[in-house]
Amino acid sequence: MPTLTVWTLLSSWVFDPLGVSLATVLACLYGALLWQAHRRGISWSKARSTAFFVMGPATLVFATCGGLAAYRSTLFWVAAVQAGVLSAVVPMGLALGDPLALARAAWGEVGAGRLLRLLRSPVARVLMFPLVSSLLAMVSLIVVFLTRYFALSTSSMPVRELLYAQLLVTGSLVVLPILGEEMLPAWCTHPVRVLFAFVDGLLDAVPGVFIFFAPTLLTRGVPGLTDRSWGPTPAWDQQLGGGALITVTELVGLPVLAAIITAWVRADKAEARAVDAALDARDAASGDSELTAPWWASDPRYSDRSD
Repeated sequence: MPTLTVWTLLSSWVFDPLGVSLATVLACLYGALLWQAHRRGISWSKARSTAFFVMGPATLVFATCGGLAAYRSTLFWVAAVQAGVLSAVVPMGLALGDPLALARAAWGEVGAGRLLRLLRSPVARVLMFPLVSSLLAMVSLIVVFLTRYFALSTSSMPVRELLYAQLLVTGSLVVLPILGEEMLPAWCTHPVRVLFAFVDGLLDAVPGVFIFFAPTLLTRGVPGLTDRSWGPTPAWDQQLGGGALITVTELVGLPVLAAIITAWVRADKAEARAVDAALDARDAASGDSELTAPWWASDPRYSDRSD
């Protein structure tokens, strides 16, 4: 491969069957849901749709077919960035699109109920429980880079496709339930989800730290990664990879945390409006002026004041 520049990173492309086919299926399914929701007269957030298509299928294609894929067998830090994108950025884009809520809007409660029952199956509940899924994602990245798994993926297409699928699945298991309202038990309130997101952020840094401080060269003997005539030395490249993986995963954690906090604030506001409406309805039904009078009217300190 030629020396890596911004231009070569953007202009170098390869074809990956899994990436292209999966991105196409995801885009078509989401587009079909949008069309069905529109036919039912339900509007959908453009911001959510944009986040889904840009950070989901589009980013998936670039990660598996663009410069990140073309240079993954030449620079270790590029492979680390690619792994971070597949395990964190793409799943977050899919989750921000809120496909379950869109399915409910497009199919109604009956159709979405079937999908929800599948996601609430015993196996799915265990795999998508935040602490379990965070540990799975952490172990997945450790296995990829601290064993011969990654090295084999540079020379074997089946292994590479398996690695891609593994990163996408383990990353989705983490993000989808944290950002979703229906995939977690009732006791997993917004404060609990914030705590889970914080813990997940800590665990996300572990694989990158292991790579950065690895005492030996993880890609020893892999053609292209150790015999380049340009760029950083293999040891320095490996440390750059550890730092890059930490950076990508931690940066992605911030929007996830922000999305949970935003949902928390909105839920509190909705609950406050519901309580106010219930109190107003009760006061109107009782006809008790004492209940509807301002608070200071019954306070003796202000009883001698006129309007």
